[in-house]
Amino acid sequence: MSKPALVSLPLLALLFAAFLGCPSPVAQPPAAKQDGPKQPPEPENPPATADANTEAATSAAVENAAPGEPAGDESAAAAPSPDREAPAEEMPAEESTATDKSKAPGARGPALAEPVLADEAPAKGAKPAPGEPAAADSKAKPAGAQNQAQFVEGERQSETPLLADRELFVGWEKPKAAIVITGGQAGYIEPCGCAGLENQMGGLRRRHTFLKSLAARGWPVAAFDNGGLIRRFGQQAEIKFDRAVEGLKIMGYSAIGFGVDDLKLPAGAVASSVANVDAFVSANVGLFDDPGAEGAFTPQFRLIEVGGLKIGVTAVLGDKYRKQINNGDLKFLKAKDALVSVAKKLEGAECDYLVLLAYASLEETERLAEEFPVFDAVVTAGGADEPPYEPAMAKGSKSLLIEVGHKGMYAIVLGLYDDEQTPVRYQRVPLDSRFKDSPEMDALMVDYQDQLKQLGWEGLGLKPANHPRGKFAGSKACAECHEAEYKVWLDTPHAHATETLAKVKPPRQFDPECISCHAVGWNPQEFFPYKSGYESLKKTPLLADNGCENCHGPGADHVAAEKGQDEEPQTRFRAAMELSVADEKEASHACMECHDIDNSQKFNFKEYWPKVAH
Repeated sequence: MSKPALVSLPLLALLFAAFLGCPSPVAQPPAAKQDGPKQPPEPENPPATADANTEAATSAAVENAAPGEPAGDESAAAAPSPDREAPAEEMPAEESTATDKSKAPGARGPALAEPVLADEAPAKGAKPAPGEPAAADSKAKPAGAQNQAQFVEGERQSETPLLADRELFVGWEKPKAAIVITGGQAGYIEPCGCAGLENQMGGLRRRHTFLKSLAARGWPVAAFDNGGLIRRFGQQAEIKFDRAVEGLKIMGYSAIGFGVDDLKLPAGAVASSVANVDAFVSANVGLFDDPGAEGAFTPQFRLIEVGGLKIGVTAVLGDKYRKQINNGDLKFLKAKDALVSVAKKLEGAECDYLVLLAYASLEETERLAEEFPVFDAVVTAGGADEPPYEPAMAKGSKSLLIEVGHKGMYAIVLGLYDDEQTPVRYQRVPLDSRFKDSPEMDALMVDYQDQLKQLGWEGLGLKPANHPRGKFAGSKACAECHEAEYKVWLDTPHAHATETLAKVKPPRQFDPECISCHAVGWNPQEFFPYKSGYESLKKTPLLADNGCENCHGPGADHVAAEKGQDEEPQTRFRAAMELSVADEKEASHACMECHDIDNSQKFNFKEYWPKVAH
């Protein structure tokens, strides 16, 4: 297989709440890293062409196929319905004007070629069409990422609903092998659903269905994860890490790196999960033993045979993150020192393609790419919240730079072809509602929630803390004096928040990360209970649902003062409970403790407040 000149395809990506995008203009092939990814807007009337994955994902072949195992009847799996266009792989490929870029003798790594577009590309040097931004600085967030909901003078940016039908792999024929790259999950094993699953991306359920859809096409697949499966620490994080690893095992991942928060867990918990799957790899991290030691938990590199190709992969934890870990059971090498020997071994293995998974900053990743040009692609934990539509070369090298984004919302696919002109193709895949839930991942999520239920708050190590403003009384206590306001509250979703968790599948009322915004008396951002806060529907039914005190603060002292005769505490506690909408920023901040970017992307105080005004 010839070494890659890369063709970048336009990605009509699904929008994450406020993200906007549309087919991008042709990018000129840079000698080094591009100025930045283009983030054009979506067309107002998107094409009705169906995503080829949608058909494959719902077929029987999808349900039964596993990554790396082609479906038995490829044509049946990809067959279109009579009223839909043929899947992309059956469409004739767009003719490419790209030319092979010469490389220095002995150098590996791709030179970037002009992208092949489904739509007619503008002439070289043409100005962007109205609404199409020019190239941005590579270190800045893509335009779409800059549109994430944030509080700006009392309101958030305007947002567009996610649109599920977008073409993927336009013009792609079946590759010799497809490398699927993910990372940066950060504990988001599933979308919470608070804002509607159709408006959220990511999750293991959808990722598994996407991988099945590639296998159903007959594509040989190798799946790699850059690490960063969880964030935070504690018993729930350990359980989540273990379930996430089990999910990657079920999905057939061939290589998994370590993220910094993964390694902040107790080494024993990490080792227990790692031992359950033959996929973890690290050149510079050793569990209990030195990296590369005989009999070590993880090898320093892996050789993957897929589609008749040999792919070599290794992983490193960046030096910046390595310094954040203080655990005597872990053994580290500097990333550069570890790669000196590992890169030589990989080069000697005569691989067709070499990948470096770097859980490192963008700057450190690019330095490693420059120092070790043997790698065809380098994956970074740095970069923008969402990956670029078009790939770039790592600055100072000929290695393809892969950004995976944050929270596991995207997958990157590299298609490897036996084509001297366009040996590598790139596709950014938003893991949106077009991909149905995988039954296997459904079962995994049920098991995860069952574990949380069995352990309970105490078993999860959650110790109630004192709230600085006192104890909670429950919303019914407020109704004695604030009858009108209480009736308004009863007619809002807030009054059924705990019930909502109990009715979803699987139920989530035993999950601290959910109950903290669905009951009274929890810290909504740190996921721990306060003393006198909600314990369970049986023990503390009056503290169920998202009640008055979640915004106004604990009210037990206020209630007690009102039943007395002393005016001084009455005046003092009344003032403490007041929350005025006159100060819109302050009032909105109280709402955004729960209506944050993760759970309520469309939140706009001016629009939401009238629905609960009291």
